[in-house]
Amino acid sequence: MITLNRLQFGFVFVVVVVSIIALRQEKGPPPTDVWFRKSVLESAKPVVVKFGAEWCGPCRSMDAAIKELRPKLRNRVEFFIVDIDQKPELFRYYRSGGGIPQTMIFDQGKVVSSQRGFCSVEQLETWIDQNI
Repeated sequence: MITLNRLQFGFVFVVVVVSIIALRQEKGPPPTDVWFRKSVLESAKPVVVKFGAEWCGPCRSMDAAIKELRPKLRNRVEFFIVDIDQKPELFRYYRSGGGIPQTMIFDQGKVVSSQRGFCSVEQLETWIDQNI
């Protein structure tokens, strides 16, 4: 019985290690999404991108926070909401973990800050102010 448990543990351990290695491999070439390249990567001002999904409650709440902040900060930053079900290749490339919502600030085509999870209007504005 002890030998069988050790074999099971060894098998699970190997599967976990292989999975971690596979997830850490290079992301490959960046996505060729023309809209994303022009709107985000080539933007003259910083861009806040929220990756989420329609079925995600915290993501919908973040959408409301972004819509509230957009007019206030429109002279300093652009905002875009990306549905990961519509553009999964973008999320796979840029994600920093698996959870959503995931919000990133891009400046001159590079991610300068990233956060995962819901945040209020005030928290989102503070995070933007600290990173642009």
